[in-house]
Amino acid sequence: MKITRDILFISLFTITLFSLNLFAQDYNRWKLPEGAKLRIGKGIVHDIKYTPDGERVAVATSIGIWIYDARTHEELALLTGHTSWVTAIDFPADGRFLASGSFDGTVRLWDINTGKQIAVFAGHRSSVRSIAVSPNGKTLASSAWETLILWDIETGKQLKRHTKYDGVNMGQRIKNFFNRFLQGRRVKYANDTNPNVIDTLAFSPDGKTFVSGHWDGVVRIWDGETGERLSTIRDHKRNHIKSLAFSPDGKTFVSGAWVHNIQLHTFENDKYQARPIHSVSFPSNLKFSPNGILLFGTGQLIDNDTTGQKNFVHVWKVDTGRLMTSAPTPDDIRMIALAFSPNGDTILTCSWDGTFHSWDPVTLKHAIFTTGHVRVGDTLQFSPDGKILNTVVRKDKLWFFDTVTGVQISAPKEKTYSTNQKPTSSDRKISAEINKDRTAISIIDVATGTEISHITGHKDIIWRYSFSPDREMLATTSKDMTIRLWEVPTGKELLTIPAYSRWPTAITFSPDGKILAGGGVYDQNINRSSVIRVWEVPSGKVLKTLPGHIEGIKALRFSNDGKTLASSGDGTILLWDWEKISQSTR
Repeated sequence: MKITRDILFISLFTITLFSLNLFAQDYNRWKLPEGAKLRIGKGIVHDIKYTPDGERVAVATSIGIWIYDARTHEELALLTGHTSWVTAIDFPADGRFLASGSFDGTVRLWDINTGKQIAVFAGHRSSVRSIAVSPNGKTLASSAWETLILWDIETGKQLKRHTKYDGVNMGQRIKNFFNRFLQGRRVKYANDTNPNVIDTLAFSPDGKTFVSGHWDGVVRIWDGETGERLSTIRDHKRNHIKSLAFSPDGKTFVSGAWVHNIQLHTFENDKYQARPIHSVSFPSNLKFSPNGILLFGTGQLIDNDTTGQKNFVHVWKVDTGRLMTSAPTPDDIRMIALAFSPNGDTILTCSWDGTFHSWDPVTLKHAIFTTGHVRVGDTLQFSPDGKILNTVVRKDKLWFFDTVTGVQISAPKEKTYSTNQKPTSSDRKISAEINKDRTAISIIDVATGTEISHITGHKDIIWRYSFSPDREMLATTSKDMTIRLWEVPTGKELLTIPAYSRWPTAITFSPDGKILAGGGVYDQNINRSSVIRVWEVPSGKVLKTLPGHIEGIKALRFSNDGKTLASSGDGTILLWDWEKISQSTR
């Protein structure tokens, strides 16, 4: 009887482990948009923070906030609700909630145990670039472009709002306005001309003050309860401030300016006295160790002639300002974010290729924490059987993914399909070439090199084009907010489809040529230029709208059997079950 019970226990334990493993791998299907069957990639990373107890890690990305187990590295949850990229996150000292800021102009509070959204603070008119929560969790500072707001967390009311700072005259303000206006509705794409833009915020450990770093190199110090300005520090001399951090005892804070200038500011005689420390190029992600003895950060070495590496993790001695050691980053890739575990035994970084590394703060030895936050490229291609999808990342580097699990795999041993993504391949009878000013397209006979037809008609630059399978039609997307269909032999325009957006940068035909899909189309119902719209060819009838991506569609591609549509955008690839979606359009 005992043996039977033991066997039953072992069986149940095995099944449980298997189920947990399946659940852990199923994050590729968490919170998918309707019609999508799989997500490849986890979004582009902007910020990372440990929970105050050190048990979990929160990661702000282009699709939401991922929560990881700090010890097992397992994906625990994906918090969604922001309608654009999550740019910054922070916790109060007791970790009772998570705060996040986004390009959608809102600040939100979350319960990371339940994944539920607690509150929304809507007061910014542009993209939130940085946030900081007071250690006691009573106030929160957020910056969006040049606006700084201090919020009462309990009521959600604005305690103080700043939009004007000293040193900016009316002429500069008018120039800033027109720069933003000429760039379109989304302020986040405006030129970096406004000296008062705030890129970074930090609260002191006692919560009495917080600091803001501005593009003109000015650090401003504010009262943490009222939001009144206390003082101004001008030690960086109009050098874009990228990073701010307080020491654990609150007596010192560090500011890093983007070219190569790092200052330690120590509170003495009721004032902050600045002293420079050994600088590096493009210093960022500056963080004090929990004991305050060391300072860590990322950046490039000035006059680096020895290793050939450009990007490093750096360690400074705080009392002397001396650069103690610099360790090259894996594959010489720039680091996006850095976080210190509360107990001080681990540094966590995320690199430009979406890989997280954990570092020993003493030896600077590192190991992979997790992967998947890839920056997918603007090309997609299925293998003939549809089981593999590839995309180009990091210039010409080709990555392959299993379309059933979404897991990155090594390159196939055999050349199972062409990796040439361009529709100008010389093995085709005709090709297309956009002219230098991107206002016209020439259709070329590849065999003879002669021009078959010359396509003109767009009123602004042409982004992308795609041939129909029979090569009789060409679809184009343009900044003139249209997608157009052309007859290849004659160059005659067959159809104009309004995209309602300047960024329809993806287009593709289905394998039978009866369907055209375009990405980067504007939808007023969700106020986003990131939807995929599918039309019937040649009538132009709208068949379906797929609002799955949060930002920027880069590429679209149908599988050879026409059952799956792949889309690339916001740092992820979505696989859509077109077979099921098309049934709902009939």
